[in-house]
Amino acid sequence: MKSILFIALAFISGLVSAQENTFTENIDFNGYIQIRGISNFDDYTSFSVRRLKLWVKSKPGFSEHWSYKIQTTFSSFAQEKFFLQNVKIGYKTGLFSFDIGQFVPQYSLQRFQHDYKIAPIERTKVINMLIPNGTLGVRDIGVQANFKTKNKLFETHLGIFNGYGIKEYRFNNQGYMLVHKSGFNIPVNQSKIKIGYSLQYRQAENLQIKKVLPDTVLFSGNDFRYNIFAMYKSKPFEIQAEYLTANFDGQKANGYYILSVINLNKNQIVLSYETFNDLIKETTDRPYYRIGYNYLINKYKLELSFDNYFQLNDNRIEKYIASIQLQIFLK
Repeated sequence: MKSILFIALAFISGLVSAQENTFTENIDFNGYIQIRGISNFDDYTSFSVRRLKLWVKSKPGFSEHWSYKIQTTFSSFAQEKFFLQNVKIGYKTGLFSFDIGQFVPQYSLQRFQHDYKIAPIERTKVINMLIPNGTLGVRDIGVQANFKTKNKLFETHLGIFNGYGIKEYRFNNQGYMLVHKSGFNIPVNQSKIKIGYSLQYRQAENLQIKKVLPDTVLFSGNDFRYNIFAMYKSKPFEIQAEYLTANFDGQKANGYYILSVINLNKNQIVLSYETFNDLIKETTDRPYYRIGYNYLINKYKLELSFDNYFQLNDNRIEKYIASIQLQIFLK
């Protein structure tokens, strides 16, 4: 742990001291820390670094067309190891842009809402499991084309990727993955409505898709997935919902969530309902409920969160987890 912190501090101090150089005037460095306590008030209590995330990316003055982003994260859940997430080069011309490298393929609404900005303390289980690489490292290596109208009313994305995530690199890969997403952003007075869909087709080769398929299964074949989403957002109130499904040569996993947020000055009240139906016989696919509260001390840059996450069985609470989290940005 000490060596990890030393590396992080050295990285930060090196970037800060370099601010006097002309080159670094076009570099944006930032990051945040999430410290979390978890308990079921029975036989489990734990503290963790949920995230220490650091990134370096280019500012608009770096180039008229080119950009880049490098992002790494550290988590107690990953056994105190730094994990390289994004290594992305971007090119923009007119209304089109292109992403090249290692990044998250465009799919789903909530997956592209930053984890430091979303009201719930975690993304929903169905999102984490059924996005294209949910249990394969989330990200993939490939190329993605993007189009967004000048008024941002409509946007669409199309990408091709290796298709096996980033937890391993295959020199003789026989598969591939295509991902497409489109959405409309509709302003209504002081509010906003967003609707859209996502599609994914993968020619899979010997993939172990944990928490969706049994661990004993190495899936090869056609993996087709789709997602529809909708969101209404105003200053005092937000509500969004998504449905996701994955078809593995006729075997289907699916789920959905409904999430609502009430904003009262610096206070947020979070309520959600979610389902996830996997293809593992031993698991119980009952819905999960979330009741949370956030105190935005300095917006999302300094935030204190309380969360309750549980299932109901015959009107009895099961698998209850209570969490408290402090989030602090580096700058």
